[in-house]
Parts: sequence; structure tokens; C-alpha cells
Amino acid sequence: MLVQEHTVEQCGSGTPLDRPHLPHRLVARNSRGQVAAIAAVVKTQGSDTKLVAQMQPYFEAQGMGRFEMNGKSVPPLVTQIADGENGGVMMNEFPPKFIEIMGEASGSDTPPVNVTEYLEYLESTGVGEDDFNPVQPVMQQRIWDRMPADGGPEALAAAIEECERAEEPFHMEGGSWTNDISWVRGYDEVLPPGVSSPRSSTPG
Repeated sequence: MLVQEHTVEQCGSGTPLDRPHLPHRLVARNSRGQVAAIAAVVKTQGSDTKLVAQMQPYFEAQGMGRFEMNGKSVPPLVTQIADGENGGVMMNEFPPKFIEIMGEASGSDTPPVNVTEYLEYLESTGVGEDDFNPVQPVMQQRIWDRMPADGGPEALAAAIEECERAEEPFHMEGGSWTNDISWVRGYDEVLPPGVSSPRSSTPG
């Protein structure tokens, strides 16, 4: 899964990521302690369409060194993804810049790869998903810090209500670098019944 840097936090501390250019494990946990996880690659920059069109992550990657993971020296991965057309930027600027950068990067010390190739390379060196640092959706640590040991749906609902009453900003509708974008509000006609009003249902 590809996630934005500002939408996740480190499990256990709730702090920003220490090494966002390495793969992570996105952990989903419910009130009963059940856990599911998936490999997650963090998109640190390039969320603006213009930066994507200019292949900005390539230049970011050029200034980076290797990291240690599970006792192995591994290269970082700088990812990018366009968030849509904006003033003709992708249509007019991306094609020639992409061709230019691919020609420069191919065979260099900063080669272009897709995420699958990168993860397969790490696996070939003995670094697998169990070695990835766990992360969770942003602001969730505030919930788990308020959960009693035995937990359960009622305790989770109470913890969420307590978080919402606290002075610091808190929401469970997604995250972004601006912290003011909701993936729920404004999508009532798109989301299936029951999803558009998360607070009206009992979380599990």
C-alpha cells in the first residue's frame, strides 16, 4: 500500500516516522486486540502535481544514502504519485521530463524501480515484512493510550469520545499534510450506507 507521510504515525509512540524512505508495516487493530497488517511504502513528497511532473523525487533520492535494516545495508526508496491533472501540468510537462529523467537515471546509482521490484530486492537480501517498522493511521495512538487492557467495543467508543472532548485536534476521517481534509464529509452520495456517519455506529 502507498500512503502519504502525514497520514500515518509510529505505533506505540504516535510520533512522526523516523525513516519515511524505508518500507513500513501498516497495522490495523480493533478493540478486541485483533491485528491485520500490510506492507506500506510512504510517499514523502511529490503530492503536488507540478512536482510530480518535474520528477522531483528523483532529485530527492540523489541526495540520500543507505540505511541499516535487520543488520543489512539497504537503499531508500523515494516514491511519487500524481494526484490528478492541474492546469495541464501532467499532460504538457510530465512526458518530456519523464523521458529525460529515465534516460539519466537508468544504469546510474539512483535507478528507477517500481515498488514491487524494490520489495523483491529487499527480500533477496534477507529483509522481509517482519523487519519493517509498524505504523498506524495518524491520531490512533491517542485512542490506544486511553483504552483499558481488556478493551472491547464499548471501551473503544468511550476512548474515541474522550479524544474528541480533549483540547487537541482529533478526527478519524483521514489525514493529509494540511490536516483539514476529510475523506468522509462531502462523499455522502458515494459512500455506502453506514459509512458516511462513522460516529453513529459502534466501532469494533
